[in-house]
Amino acid sequence: MQSHRRAHARIAAGLFAGLGVQVGAWAVLIPELVASRDLTPAELGAALAVMAATSIGALAAAGPLADRIGRRPLAVAGAAGFAAAFALLAAVEAPLALWPTMALYGVASGCLDLAANAVGSDYERAHGVRAMVRLHAGFSAAAAVGALLAGAVGPDAYWIAAAVYVALAAATIVAPLPPHEEAEPFLGAPHETAVAAAHESSGADPAAARESSSRAGRLDVLRIPGVAVAVGLVTLCFFGDGAIEGYAALFLRDALGSGALLTGVALAAFHGASMAGRLVFSRATDDRKVLTIAGLLASAAMALVVAAGGPGLAAAGLLVVGFALAPIVPTALSIAGRSAPGRSATAVSVVTTVGYSAFVLGPPLVGLLASATSLRAALIPVVASTASIALLARYSGVTYAPDSPPSTRNVDALT
Repeated sequence: MQSHRRAHARIAAGLFAGLGVQVGAWAVLIPELVASRDLTPAELGAALAVMAATSIGALAAAGPLADRIGRRPLAVAGAAGFAAAFALLAAVEAPLALWPTMALYGVASGCLDLAANAVGSDYERAHGVRAMVRLHAGFSAAAAVGALLAGAVGPDAYWIAAAVYVALAAATIVAPLPPHEEAEPFLGAPHETAVAAAHESSGADPAAARESSSRAGRLDVLRIPGVAVAVGLVTLCFFGDGAIEGYAALFLRDALGSGALLTGVALAAFHGASMAGRLVFSRATDDRKVLTIAGLLASAAMALVVAAGGPGLAAAGLLVVGFALAPIVPTALSIAGRSAPGRSATAVSVVTTVGYSAFVLGPPLVGLLASATSLRAALIPVVASTASIALLARYSGVTYAPDSPPSTRNVDALT
């Protein structure tokens, strides 16, 4: 049993590490991609929009697919997709030819993201432990490694990354995964049976009725105040994260004259600071204070980045931004889950999907703004979004669903 637990922990950590490496490497390689293909900010924004659309689509489709066919096929598909995408990025020249490659990258991201988090959740349930915070900290550490590697070796990082993901795909094929269970439906079985029976008496398809009722139930969690607040917090945080990942390296190199190695070090420090922030703030118990401090600190640090006259000061600001943003998403997901006892998985799923949309759609919007003004001006909305987190924090007290019995109102850490 202990050997199985260690094996399950290794593959879960490996999937999160694989997810993190590409985040760090990709952020550093964006300026190289822009320079070698002579892309304008608008062309980069369009390519990122293609990646955004396919990533969101893959993430939405991967959830029910993982419950039907298991986590392994999605994990293998995600790792193999990244291997192919990085190899293609090393060879693609024309901006239009870049779009299919970015579509593949987006699909790979959605598949591996879902697989990693699902396997991490399965590990917690199978072994009765809380491990998601440590797994996400490992993600941040791997992102730092990926940024350092890409900054040190430059364009060769494409081929190194491709080899890494081939190895991850091969390891995932043979590695033992923790057992998983299908999620319980949002609505109780008696309710679904009654709905199906009512529709059957009117000649409607009972299966279609249950599916329609289930969809309505999933959206219904947005009526719970705590879930709605969590959606706002995650959306604001992920908008900033996406903008930093997509354009911070370009800002450091083009606007501030940083070299490739310093850019890699700066973004590695950003992810390292995220890991530190996630571990430090995990000891706090007052959500409102954590969110207020984190939002104000991130906003002030991002203002320093935007106003900086040199890469050193901007890199220092990014370090503080990474530290401050780190606890916001885990705290918001915890609020969502505690606000909807008995429906926490549905609440977390809705919050994650909406927030991830902001993460992947943010960079294209910043690209359009940069084309109309400047990259420095295009990053100002990140200052505003992080400051808004502190304002929204005042509403972050857990508010339960009106019909939840007191006995189910347990504080259950979800991250």
